[in-house]
Amino acid sequence: MTVANDALVDAIETSIFVYPEIPGVFEMLGERGVRGRSTATSHPLANLVGDARLSPTEADATIRRVRERFARERKMFGWLTGPGTRPTDLPARLEAAGMVKAEDLAGMALRDLSLPIETNPDLEVREAFARDAAALERVMVPGYGMPLDVVRLFNAAFFAELPFQRRVYLVYLDGEPIAAAYLVNLPDSAIVLLGGAATLPEQRGKGAYTALVAKRLADALEGGAEAAVIQAVRSTSAPICAALGFEELSSLSLYAWFPPT
Repeated sequence: MTVANDALVDAIETSIFVYPEIPGVFEMLGERGVRGRSTATSHPLANLVGDARLSPTEADATIRRVRERFARERKMFGWLTGPGTRPTDLPARLEAAGMVKAEDLAGMALRDLSLPIETNPDLEVREAFARDAAALERVMVPGYGMPLDVVRLFNAAFFAELPFQRRVYLVYLDGEPIAAAYLVNLPDSAIVLLGGAATLPEQRGKGAYTALVAKRLADALEGGAEAAVIQAVRSTSAPICAALGFEELSSLSLYAWFPPT
């Protein structure tokens, strides 16, 4: 059965909020009309809001309450917008509230998970587990350009006991880990999310990202998935995904707020 476009577009925009409240890791905002989380760290992806379904009359007040919450805690936070965002002028309202656009993302999907993908034979992709936390951190901190506490936070969420399947992978070159990425089976869905990939800066250009895509698609297909989605950074992963056969279905923007110094 072919997955409908509407389902793919919705998954692209909302799957980043698939994680529930996890004690000591993610706290849900509890703000009506949006989805979002708060953490002990200060980062726009760790403290993230989105999937807004607000009326024009309540949008500004909601933005203000969210901003004031993180301002009190002196924490950065992010807000993801996409085609389902309401009101449609929310991006302008976020900018008026002092947020800045941090990233443009391409919402992309692939329906044929059996698509053959040529990979670098010198690379080996292996599934990683909690015992591989140190190797994941060594790759993800420089690869994502994220602080160690944020990487540890996301890995704690990833390895938590949750009612949906997740996998994380490491790419090895000459026995050393050089890249990592996530795969998430979205609950009650035939769609998988290809989570953000990280490659060591000095190892880029060797096909690690392509190898991660190929492995995740193969495992997703074996597990019964029918389609894959990704929020791809336009300047890096989006062109690679397009060359591999992914189709752009939507455009997303990440806005960030930074506490005054």
